[in-house]
Amino acid sequence: MTDLKINSEHQSTSGQLPDSILGLEHTNQSLEAARPQFGPGIAPQLPNQSTSTHLRKSLPGGGQWWECLLPFRHFTATDVFEPETYKELTHQFSLILETTAGKREGAYKMRPALGSNDGLILGLTDKLATAFSPLFTEAWLRSLAELLNLKFLPRVEGALHSNPQGSRTGWIHTDCCSAWFDESNSTMEELIFPPRGRCNYFTGQAKVPDAKPKEYIRAATMIFYLCNDGWEQGDGGETGVYSADREAEDTAVKLIPPLNNSLFLFECSPHSYHRFVTNPGRTRNSIILWLHASVHDAEARWGTAINRRDSR
Repeated sequence: MTDLKINSEHQSTSGQLPDSILGLEHTNQSLEAARPQFGPGIAPQLPNQSTSTHLRKSLPGGGQWWECLLPFRHFTATDVFEPETYKELTHQFSLILETTAGKREGAYKMRPALGSNDGLILGLTDKLATAFSPLFTEAWLRSLAELLNLKFLPRVEGALHSNPQGSRTGWIHTDCCSAWFDESNSTMEELIFPPRGRCNYFTGQAKVPDAKPKEYIRAATMIFYLCNDGWEQGDGGETGVYSADREAEDTAVKLIPPLNNSLFLFECSPHSYHRFVTNPGRTRNSIILWLHASVHDAEARWGTAINRRDSR
């Protein structure tokens, strides 16, 4: 088998959201009015809105998108990419799974996650972002930010995840936390991913003398599900979604199934509680990406409720 193939041809099938996708069943003004605005130290009060809205327009390839305001605003989509584009994504992902399992030689191998996470993870690099380009083109990333009504910053983190069958249920968390990028050799107009050997993404601790870590805040999370052939209800591996007042409880408001070529997208906020749910039936595979905001913009929106970390 060949190693990762870098294809620029997928740039044209990046799945960019057309301007018309923002034509919702209700107006953008009413959506913004429903979005909770929190000040420093104020606990979030979730809006009491209907369950979901189907977007009138979809992605190229026939994808269908839905918006839901409870328990926090989020989007789900099915058939996100055209069949050939999705097939190439699964091919690249499968090569890494085979390398990880020792079935082939390759440059990329997933590593065990830390703590109580039973999954295998491979952090994003420039080369991986190119190999999985439909998910990491600037046009696609900007479209996700626009859909969430967020200011786009070209600072993106991502990872390939594989949770073996029987992985433990994860902890309930929000993703609303600090994230650090090395700004020693970049501009704010340049799309960059975390340089793994320069600074710690979570703490800002420099790994080389000339690193210039800069703090950002995670602004949005997207989970794209793939290589989960034959998934059925009962197999597990869903993403559980939880209310802010049920952080310590096990009952999910909703379970997002890991269906092939589908995704789950939400703004990172002090109330975007979610977690991986155990998968007794089969392995769960996904690609995750995070958009980021400046500390100033995040604090203006969420006040002191952000989980900030600084180990410099």
